[in-house]
Amino acid sequence: MQLEERLHENVYMYSDVIENPQEIIDLINKLDSDERVHKVIPKWNNWNSSSRDGNIFGKKKDFNLAEVEGLDPEVRKDVDLIISTIRNAIRNIAEAFIVDRGLKGEPNVSPFVGISKYIPGCAMGAHFDRQAGDNSLEWSIIIYWNDDYEGGEISFVIRPEDLRLEVNGHLRPPDDALDPRTKDMVTFTAKPKAGSALIFPSTDPYKHQVHIMKEGEKYITPGFIFVDGYVVGGPGGPSEEYIKAYHEQMNGMM
Repeated sequence: MQLEERLHENVYMYSDVIENPQEIIDLINKLDSDERVHKVIPKWNNWNSSSRDGNIFGKKKDFNLAEVEGLDPEVRKDVDLIISTIRNAIRNIAEAFIVDRGLKGEPNVSPFVGISKYIPGCAMGAHFDRQAGDNSLEWSIIIYWNDDYEGGEISFVIRPEDLRLEVNGHLRPPDDALDPRTKDMVTFTAKPKAGSALIFPSTDPYKHQVHIMKEGEKYITPGFIFVDGYVVGGPGGPSEEYIKAYHEQMNGMM
């Protein structure tokens, strides 16, 4: 893994964070039909917006790590490979980022694991990730598993305006990244390579959007670094309130 590029003062791109991204995606899709793993890695479910607009971004899987120990030994190895690949990648990105920023200490990385995929016709408007009344998020991570799709570019709109307000509707970038207006309305646009990752602030004004998917499927995994001192649910594990907020964020990000 290496720092590929600083796209902005606080937006870093890392390459080669996953050595075999397509193999992991193929394995996840293979296990989608194996009922023995569904208590840990569920079947693909709709990835819906957390707002009331009814948008569907694609499909997603939120892993239930509490059930890993009860898996059939025949599938446990495959599930462990998927989980360890994702968790190690997020941890490695977070640790490299701390070093590259000249900071000290261990990053407070989110323990949750999942994967999502955008499908054709879907897009996600400009937003920042620290939402749902949760102030625990400090940095957001996106792992990109593939790049064999059309559309689906990510743009950052690093400006103070709240683009969710109708009064700022004229400032919202178009859904299509190739629209001539897009270039002048975003800070920058990127389409990361397979196996790479972005890390950036979870807070405003680091709004980012995913442009409309045209062909294929775009697989991503989100991760987070929490603020220092934040403990997920304390000694007993994640609280119900945190889990609810986390899934609302998952439904409205990246």
